[in-house]
Amino acid sequence: MEIVPIEFFGVAIEVVFPAPLGFHQSGIDEFAAKLCDPAKGLGLRPQQIRLRRTDDLYDYELTGQFFGENGVVSRGPDRAKISVRNARNGADWNLIHQTISRFYTQMEFPETSVTSLSCHVHAKFPSIDDRDGYLSQFSHNFGILRPACLGYVQIMDWEKEIRVLIEQSNVVQNALFVCWDTQFSNRQDEWESFLSAIPTVMENSVNVFGLGLEPLAHP
Repeated sequence: MEIVPIEFFGVAIEVVFPAPLGFHQSGIDEFAAKLCDPAKGLGLRPQQIRLRRTDDLYDYELTGQFFGENGVVSRGPDRAKISVRNARNGADWNLIHQTISRFYTQMEFPETSVTSLSCHVHAKFPSIDDRDGYLSQFSHNFGILRPACLGYVQIMDWEKEIRVLIEQSNVVQNALFVCWDTQFSNRQDEWESFLSAIPTVMENSVNVFGLGLEPLAHP
């Protein structure tokens, strides 16, 4: 099995509401206040939050930026989203974990709703030849110029199947781009504990393809 370090990674979460909420029904001002709460929210400053609104029904969206604009949280009439990109180490993951845990605690999504989770990493090999040697196992004829792998896997202790894409990174030299897409229900008993398992889920699902990820370094 090839075991490679992570250069940087990102996490994106989206939850679709059971029914759209009109502007006056949404409680958007209360949501913005929760985002600014330093103890239980995300600790955003008011100037980091913007509201776009063009009518009193469904055409509105609140967005907030954090982590030096590498993090974005948004809420509209039919869904809420939070994403972080360009994270590099274990300290970054600890901040992301805390942030999304607070996001779920504040949102109080219905237990019948479902989260769509997308994660990605750029994982670097020692050389281009090493990376291409790993990818060559997915090249089945001479017509394939850049081999890649796409598969759906099921692992223990995760309720939904996981879509895994492995291909050459267009951003980091010698690296792979690995992307995971999956879902989970929002009826978890304890969000902090549940969300802490995301790196393990990523690792276990990519092991199926003969690839391992080094633990995130702590600066």
